[in-house]
Amino acid sequence: MGTAHQSPRARLARWLPPIAAAGTGIAVLVFATPSAAWADTEDIIRVLDNLRLWIVGIAGTVVAVMLTIAGLRYLLASDPGETEKAKTLLRGAAIGFAIVVLAVPLVEILKAILGSE
Repeated sequence: MGTAHQSPRARLARWLPPIAAAGTGIAVLVFATPSAAWADTEDIIRVLDNLRLWIVGIAGTVVAVMLTIAGLRYLLASDPGETEKAKTLLRGAAIGFAIVVLAVPLVEILKAILGSE
């Protein structure tokens, strides 16, 4: 069955176990890896900084485009169904904006965990 007709709760119930399993697997790998196997911390920090710049730049551009499209759809909506689709797109853009905003603090937390600051 496709996800088009599933409720948000059913979709969450479908995707939560694989995400939790992946997170648990990553945590096990991180904590079970001997410290000698880790790369130089400065290299990891540099990679995280570059990754943050790329993610924020690309995601910020996507969010701006989504907000523009959603705003135009909302302004041009002629029936309640189109208005609801525009509101859904605006909600998605707001969630995307939150992710972009939280990307920077998340990378800073990772840097603090790795002992850079």
